[in-house]
Amino acid sequence: MGRLLKKEDILAYAIASTALSTGGGGVGPSLERVEKMYDEAMARGAKPELIDLKEVPDDAIVTSVVGTGGGVSSEMKMRWGSRGGRLHRDLPFLYDPEALRDKILENDATWCPLNSWSEIPEPGNYRDMARKRLMEILGVDKFFSDLFFEISPMNTRSLCTMSLEGMKAIDATCAGYRAAPEISQTGLNLANVKCTPAVVATRWGDLIVFEKVLCYQRAEELIEGISTYSGGSAGGPFALTGKEAKKGAIPGCISFTIDIGKAILKARESGDDITEAILDAAKGRAYKLFEGKIAEYWQDHKYSFIWGMAKFKGTGEYAGHRFKAWYKNEFHISWLDDKPYVTSPDGINVIDPKTGWGLANFWPAEWEPGREVVIIGVKNDERWETPMGLKLFGPQHFFFDIEHVPIDQLVKR
Repeated sequence: MGRLLKKEDILAYAIASTALSTGGGGVGPSLERVEKMYDEAMARGAKPELIDLKEVPDDAIVTSVVGTGGGVSSEMKMRWGSRGGRLHRDLPFLYDPEALRDKILENDATWCPLNSWSEIPEPGNYRDMARKRLMEILGVDKFFSDLFFEISPMNTRSLCTMSLEGMKAIDATCAGYRAAPEISQTGLNLANVKCTPAVVATRWGDLIVFEKVLCYQRAEELIEGISTYSGGSAGGPFALTGKEAKKGAIPGCISFTIDIGKAILKARESGDDITEAILDAAKGRAYKLFEGKIAEYWQDHKYSFIWGMAKFKGTGEYAGHRFKAWYKNEFHISWLDDKPYVTSPDGINVIDPKTGWGLANFWPAEWEPGREVVIIGVKNDERWETPMGLKLFGPQHFFFDIEHVPIDQLVKR
């Protein structure tokens, strides 16, 4: 049987999702904003429920996401704006509709004239249009659930509101115990579940139906192109059965995140060590990799991703040592004293040890030099250690000639 999610569960998920999303997955809303989200959903009659993956009926229709979001070049920012530029930290889920309309009319007056049949999008979540179109294609009037792609702060609102659409949240993700930048990095890919038909939407009102693709990686590249020419964000759903979800999704990741979050919040209240609280709550899945201060941080924007490097100078027991990590939206490759260290598919998380808040690459202002941090690694699901899993999520996938060593073999407790 599923369990109803209380406010403390949602708050716990919200903060732990920043700590476990490997620097990506979007920007987390403040806990004050999460409380308001939950209260507003409850006032509308929401009854948030989390069920085990094994409870999903085999013939249920659920959705997964095909989409990407991140940085674009200055040229594309001039044309279509920037995904990051319009995000508000407490409302990372919505775009400013007035700004969207202004940009369309600006382009209409200069280089991109509208036609008589052109429609300026209505305010709201543009991906809802994609879900509605997929229902029309499949001939259904609702979905059992939206299967979460990753551990991400962006899921917080969905956990509050899914029940308003008659859906139950599933205690699973596709990427495992972390966030991931590419739609190919899903357990559904490992399980040979098709990702078509899919409907991709942009915030400009475009709808694109993917009827057939070569593979997940090809779908990723096509959506990257759409996103690059759309301000850095595009995506939408594809449908699968409950049986396929149980074959490919990685169970337990949402409840794992909630447990971590409760430990963080309890330690914050009691004044206990937050790092130790995270490690204890992870029950053997998490490892302390480093502690120190931010020494350097930079990023580039291209192909609808943000890319860069963070460098750290050790303190305490790590004094005299240095750590650095490379990211493509999320962190993937790390070095300890210039020697390769923890790599994807295992998670690398940079966390404020005083608050338990995970630093986000989508919020560069958080990366102030001198800020004290702790770096915690999290072992991902074992299926990513297979040859196919490493092709999709290992160092070579990101074009680093580095051997992946599983974190539990590499790091001493």
